[in-house]
Amino acid sequence: MKRVAVIGAGGMGRFHAETLMALPGVEVAAIADPFPHPDLDGYGVLVTTDVEACAGQGWDGVVIASPDDTHAELTLLALDAGSRVLCEKPLSHTLEGARAVMEAEIALGARRVQVGFMREVDPAHTALVAQLATLGELHYLRCTHRNTNAEARPPEVVVVNSLIHDLHTARWIAGDITEVDARVTARPGGVDHVLLVLRMESGVTTTVEFSDNTYAYEVEVEATAADGMVMTSVPQRPRLRTGGEYRTPIGDDWFGWFADAYRMQDRQWVASLHDDEAGGPSVADGLAAQLAAEAAIESIAHGTPVSVESFVLSEIYQ
Repeated sequence: MKRVAVIGAGGMGRFHAETLMALPGVEVAAIADPFPHPDLDGYGVLVTTDVEACAGQGWDGVVIASPDDTHAELTLLALDAGSRVLCEKPLSHTLEGARAVMEAEIALGARRVQVGFMREVDPAHTALVAQLATLGELHYLRCTHRNTNAEARPPEVVVVNSLIHDLHTARWIAGDITEVDARVTARPGGVDHVLLVLRMESGVTTTVEFSDNTYAYEVEVEATAADGMVMTSVPQRPRLRTGGEYRTPIGDDWFGWFADAYRMQDRQWVASLHDDEAGGPSVADGLAAQLAAEAAIESIAHGTPVSVESFVLSEIYQ
């Protein structure tokens, strides 16, 4: 039985805790949050407000689901204590933090961290990738991401908190990103729409379109190849008959859109605790996405294309 701790008890942390408690072979031994949610009283699990002590206690595994600006620090504490880690995206809110995690993991000589880019196990995305493999050379990749944030967010938050998922998707499917050209439609207090044109090392034309205040939550990928094109399917939804029409509700729930993917990711992580090394998206993937995000933020600020900084890939990520 593997004993794990969950750091952060917001919506994402509680989802992880509940998912893990339903899995065989793993025990949620502790949940840490400086302001524990009332729901935790019914979990039957040790709850602590000492987040750093819990992260550094030395569990079989630690799930980091706390605010973005704590990810790197808590991951480093867990690694130093010998724990395996599932760290929600982003790996860090800064490049310095992401690099520090990579340096610590390389010093350990093996992969110990899985980063929460759960689209790699999302059934809609994996089905697209499988189908794309039958269509010849990839020519064009288009990623769209619609969100329902009525409250405006500044560009750096939009990019690092939300768009980083799409940057990872683009890199996962089409290869390394070498340049980002960003265009923004502003709204009071932040941004309404972001368009990224990505230059890929593979030569594939790639765009990412993000809207932060739309009618519903949606994520889609469209890939055009030499012998055809394929799009991701939408999650299964009930179909209503009302007002003389068939209607399929979309909703604004990103948990609902990716619930199966999060559960699959957690099962993958628990299974990996029995292996010598972590699986799934790596710290290198997290740093690569962070570098592309930083280029996007700079491009937004200056209105010009920005090259994405490269880095030497350690043997442990190859």
